[in-house]
Amino acid sequence: MRAPRSVTTAPNNHSATRHRTPKARAWRAQGLCTMAGRLLLLLVAPVAARWCQVENVKSDIHGNYSYAGPWRLDGCTTLALDHGYCAEVDCPWRVKFGDEDVVELADKLHGNTALTALSINSNEVSDEGVTALAEALRDNEVLIDLNLAGNNVGDQGAFALAEALATNAVFTNLNLEYNRLTNEGARVLVDLLKSNTSALDTLHIGNNKVSADIVKEVEEANLEAFRPPAGNALPEKDEM
Repeated sequence: MRAPRSVTTAPNNHSATRHRTPKARAWRAQGLCTMAGRLLLLLVAPVAARWCQVENVKSDIHGNYSYAGPWRLDGCTTLALDHGYCAEVDCPWRVKFGDEDVVELADKLHGNTALTALSINSNEVSDEGVTALAEALRDNEVLIDLNLAGNNVGDQGAFALAEALATNAVFTNLNLEYNRLTNEGARVLVDLLKSNTSALDTLHIGNNKVSADIVKEVEEANLEAFRPPAGNALPEKDEM
């Protein structure tokens, strides 16, 4: 079954205050301190948002829409590489990105200071490519959203991501729907999501070989991030 198209977007603004435990709020504060110098630079020379697709970052050197050559991120703030969603019957020329492509992309993410959201939905990335991305996330301080839905990511990829994100102070949103996770890989990500040692607050792992109980646990943890803390609930309509 093909994964539904998922376009990475900026997080929604909710009227309710996002709930954080004291430790989670402290972790957020640490992340903000880490970014303080960069924010000062942005005040002086703000970076314009640039939404990119594959044609912006790869060359169609063969003239058949296969896209090849080196990656050119060139200031992209959002990058959507999910053109693999196009059905084969409609796009017979489509060459999906695999591990070799993603390993090269991961090299470009080391030290990148512009890209905040990356979607590689509906491609052929496996644990090798995801492990390279995880290594890049160890020293990347701007990427907050990664969509890997509809690939071939298994438990080893989940382990690599969990280890890297445990010390990442800014990354918040991970989508691994329609992959090859089992309960073992899902569990390490769920534990990370529910802990106060990571900035991760939204995780999607549906349509894997994962038990319904774990999927439900993730959904509840995701909702918890948006639940107002006790004493700060929004007033009922009759009270307004």
